[in-house]
This record gives sequence, C-alpha cells and structure tokens, in this order.
Amino acid sequence: MTPPVTAPALPASPVLTLAQDVAARLPMRAGAAWTVEPYRAWWTARHPAARLVHGRRALVLVARPWDTQIGWQLPDREPYQPDVTLPNLAPIPIAHEVLRQVLPVLDDQAAATVTDATRARHVLLAEIGAAIRAQGVATYERAGLLVNTGTVTWSAGGVRYSATLHGSNPVCDVQLTGPVHAVERAATRFLPTAYAGQKPRFPIDGIRGRLPRRVAAYLAPYTAVSQTEQGGLAFGPEKGPYGYVAPAADPLARVQNTTPVSVDVHGVGVDLLLSLAPHLTVDPRVRPADRHKGRTLPPGRTTP
Repeated sequence: MTPPVTAPALPASPVLTLAQDVAARLPMRAGAAWTVEPYRAWWTARHPAARLVHGRRALVLVARPWDTQIGWQLPDREPYQPDVTLPNLAPIPIAHEVLRQVLPVLDDQAAATVTDATRARHVLLAEIGAAIRAQGVATYERAGLLVNTGTVTWSAGGVRYSATLHGSNPVCDVQLTGPVHAVERAATRFLPTAYAGQKPRFPIDGIRGRLPRRVAAYLAPYTAVSQTEQGGLAFGPEKGPYGYVAPAADPLARVQNTTPVSVDVHGVGVDLLLSLAPHLTVDPRVRPADRHKGRTLPPGRTTP
C-alpha cells in the first residue's frame, strides 16, 4: 500500500519561526493567508533569511542578533538591500511596522500596473467594508467628495470613521471624528508602539491651546508632534502613516472628554486597516480588561 503523500515540513530554524509568527499577524487578503519559505537574501550571506509570500507580493526577512531587516518583492522587483531596518526582534512589533511602513509602499508600486482604477478602488473598498462588517458593525460605501475617489464609513464607540481611496492608489486617508477621549486613543492605533510607561518622548513645549496640548500630550509617547500655522497639530514618524488634528474652534475653551475633535490620518495601507478592524469597531475608551468582563489580561495582551 502506497503511503499518503504529505507536504514536507519546513526545517526548524529561528528565522523561519520568526517569519511564521510575523505572517500569522498579517491579515488575509482575498481569502489567502501569507506563507513562509526558506530564502537567501541578496544583501547578506552571514545572517539567516526567510521569505513571506502572498500572491504576487513577497517579503524577505533577515534576522540579525541586534535587529531585523525587511525587503519587499514583486515579480519585477528584487531587493538588493533592505528597504527597512527595524530595531525589533519580536514578531508583534515587526508585524506592526511591516503593516505601517512596508506593505503600503509595496502595494503602491504594484498599483502602477492597474488599468481599471475604478474597479481596483471598489475591490479594496469592498474588502475594507467586509472586514468591518465581520466585526458586527454596519458600513456605508459612497463616492468621495473629489473625482475618482471612494469612501467607506462606519461608526463605533462614538467615533465616526471614514476611509477614502483616490484613483488606483491602494493607500487610504482615514478620518476620525468624535469626542476627544475616544478619537485620540483610536488615532494611536496607526502609530508606532509607545515605550513602556507611556511617557512622552517628544517635546510639546511649543504647543499652544488647551485642546492641542491635550491631544499632543497623548500622542507624544508614540510619535513627533508639532503645531501648524493654523493652530492644529501635525503628527507622525518619518515613515508610515502621518496625520493632522483640526484646529480647535476656540483655543481657550475648556476641554472635556466629550469635546469634539477631528483627526485625519494619511498613508494608511489596506493591510494595516484590515488588521485594525477589531480595534476600530469597539469603544476605544474601554480598557481591554473591561471588554472581557473584568478579566485581567497579561501585560501587552489586548485579547484573552
């Protein structure tokens, strides 16, 4: 009797384990998950590498003892040097930075060959809408305010979200409006991970106005914040999503948790938005432990 044929298992190695953990944290697209395979990066022979594959897209991951290097591939593009070097060795922050920094650039390059921008835009909007509805939240898709734009909107926890795509560009503009207590927390989902203790590591001494200073103090542990000439705020790292906080109607007015605010976040990749769907469809003011009937979660965990 001929034994059944099974796919060979990947050889055990730290870099493949790391790549598999990162791949497990990247969202499925078009019903397909990321897969991992052994690889040798062009730019190094000293350090082990792995390849994460999703259709025509691929990522080359090189694990070094002190950092992790990432390069992105397309059929007509081979990385001969890392596109980003991350000071991270754990899969969660690596996956987060891949979603923020790498995949939007990869998708933008792949979109250069798109011939039907309208269809491509509607496919992406439908994918975003499906991810939000899978969390039990209703969505509304409509034409955008500008020509050749489309928008999908939803509301959760008092925050109204609006994700807009322009032409065939697969990178979104996301608007968040609602009470400041909820909006400022939702906005940080798009930013780099803060250091432990949530202590500001970017100066905000030059920020004027009660509402701008409150929001700036909340964003400072995550990213650089500066004040615009109009009185609003500009925030965001050198790479990844960046955003603006609209000026307060009255800079001297007293600020409460219910004070309305509007935030625009630009450069948001579809993969990042899909991965954030569970977080953008709940009340961001509620602590993770409170969402699960008071159960205490381990440090760094947001789900049981």
